[in-house]
Amino acid sequence: MKTRGRPDKNDEDGRARLVLAARRCFTTSPYSQVTTRMLAQEAGVDAALIRYYFENKEGLYKAMFMEVTGEVIAGIEQAIGDDKPFDLEDIFHIFYGVIKQSPAFPILMFKEIVLEQGICRDYLIERIENTRKPFFFNMLSQLKQQGLIKEELDDRLLMLNLMGLMIFPWYMRESMATQMGIEFNDEQLSKMATHNANMFKYGCFKERDKNEN
Repeated sequence: MKTRGRPDKNDEDGRARLVLAARRCFTTSPYSQVTTRMLAQEAGVDAALIRYYFENKEGLYKAMFMEVTGEVIAGIEQAIGDDKPFDLEDIFHIFYGVIKQSPAFPILMFKEIVLEQGICRDYLIERIENTRKPFFFNMLSQLKQQGLIKEELDDRLLMLNLMGLMIFPWYMRESMATQMGIEFNDEQLSKMATHNANMFKYGCFKERDKNEN
């Protein structure tokens, strides 16, 4: 007999479906209004799978943050590992490609970490500090070692510049649409990725690299 909450062969993708459901539900409704039944219905699975995979709603909520940020890291790692030369612009295309699936995700993270309006600020800070931030610092360090970035620039400020160009447009998404007519569709996101990557490169890369692409 099947143990309650244990997935069978038809539930093998249940975890992934629950994470996707969490991305949709938690980015469109306050945490307190999202129920395990709502999450299960959105994912099309038995609510018992939430307990099996994540223990409870909070566990799924935390997993959602790590899954989304991990998807960005995985995409960048794959781009770096490809045979073609790695370009900083790839980072922006990858980041925007992941975030467009849940456009309000950066705002949710902002509320959690900066505004302290969520439920797991300390958890997110600790996990991002230990598992996400080192990756980006290492990437910037490698670009410096390759002689691309000006040596006098502070790595911490470079990180702020990079994160600002990647994340800030999503905070302003609705205003940009209504006031500037900029819709976050695939064509516009591709242009924005190229533009913001060039902004970073033109300001931080050495003079000889500005016209390489």
